[in-house]
Amino acid sequence: MEKFFDQVNHDMLMAKVARRVTDKRVMTLIHAYLNAGVMVDGKLERSWEGTPQGGPLSPLLANILLDDLDKELTRRGLRFVRYADDCNIFVASKRAGERVMESVSRFVEGKLKLKVNREKSAVARPWNRKFLGFSFLSQKQATIRLAPKTISRFKEKIRELTNRTWSISMEERISRLNRFG
Repeated sequence: MEKFFDQVNHDMLMAKVARRVTDKRVMTLIHAYLNAGVMVDGKLERSWEGTPQGGPLSPLLANILLDDLDKELTRRGLRFVRYADDCNIFVASKRAGERVMESVSRFVEGKLKLKVNREKSAVARPWNRKFLGFSFLSQKQATIRLAPKTISRFKEKIRELTNRTWSISMEERISRLNRFG
């Protein structure tokens, strides 16, 4: 989804939350969370759409909002995996992938009123894509590996934490490495 957490319609989201949550206090708390706003240059700006990204409720609210997508994909008999706004759909051929991409994009943009990120979306082999930092090996077996970009970020962080010119005690360095790993 394109700028998913920035574009979530509060009314649509709250209507979907209300289908699952009956406690008015929880509904009030979620509504306040959505309308809390953000600090921009030291000033509070109200938020009329979107959810705070990285907040504890964001993945849950995304899952509630995108539950209709899950049901639609299941109804169509498609194999998929989704976490918050990240989704991979697995089909047998490139042609089927292009057809599914088009119809699912229409569903997401029409029914859910969200934008599909055309730059990040692709029809490709599973081992050419990554999902939450993981991808598949190119054999027919379902072997999972860390995506190359994830490995690069990990190595860079280790280099940073083990830099010899960084003057911290060995105990502190080990403590930070343990927290990272």
